[in-house]
Amino acid sequence: METERIIFIDSNFWVYLFDQTTPEHPYVKKFFDEIYDNYTIAVNTVIMIETMHYLVKKLGVSVAKKKWEIFSSIDFYFGNLLFEDLGSIFSELCDHTHLGIGSRDATILSFLKKKGIKKICTHDNAFKRISGLEVIDPIPKNP
Repeated sequence: METERIIFIDSNFWVYLFDQTTPEHPYVKKFFDEIYDNYTIAVNTVIMIETMHYLVKKLGVSVAKKKWEIFSSIDFYFGNLLFEDLGSIFSELCDHTHLGIGSRDATILSFLKKKGIKKICTHDNAFKRISGLEVIDPIPKNP
């Protein structure tokens, strides 16, 4: 698979997409509409769980179920979190913790490196400090 046509989408992007009450929603929705048919969208298990958590806790169970059906039906380029990946995740955390990268971010960096993916859509500034990573953030500083 051509990795230039793959974009990893962070959980904050999904939250803004599914929660229309956020000020970031219109920017993310417009961007998502532009990329959905032109790129392969990648996520890992951690992103799915974080998004699931937000949907249930912030939007309520009945709304969350509808949003989850949409989210979980997307044909993702998907990465599971495996025990065998923990060494690589630990290395990413050690190498980038000084840049603001935490453990969940390290799972993303490990997956991106393993799959050769260079693009991430996120509103998380820590990823902007990672060399060789193209961060796409369609949200202005003050939405």
